[in-house]
Amino acid sequence: MRPRCRTCGYRWQRQPGFSLGATTVNTIVTFGLFGLVILVGCIATYPDIATVPILVVSLAIAVVVPVAFYPLSYTIWAAIDLAMRPLEPAERADAARALAGEDGDGGPNPGST
Repeated sequence: MRPRCRTCGYRWQRQPGFSLGATTVNTIVTFGLFGLVILVGCIATYPDIATVPILVVSLAIAVVVPVAFYPLSYTIWAAIDLAMRPLEPAERADAARALAGEDGDGGPNPGST
């Protein structure tokens, strides 16, 4: 994953532990879908609950969703973080430097060449 947004120069990891929020969003969505499939499957097949098909679909969700949804969960967490803690002037200047061809540490931006 790139360290910055290609469009605005925003640094994804603004603080240590930032990826924990993305992992939390991913976990909430995965468990939510997992529970929803079990609930809907049980309601739809009641009174003779189809255990094996519900289990197969649930396990597929438990394996596929965390991997496929992770990039989007990172973006969602970045949006939540920006809403809770807007960019400071120094971070805006850092993003502008990144768009101009330098990363925030003064080195060349690998995506700009």
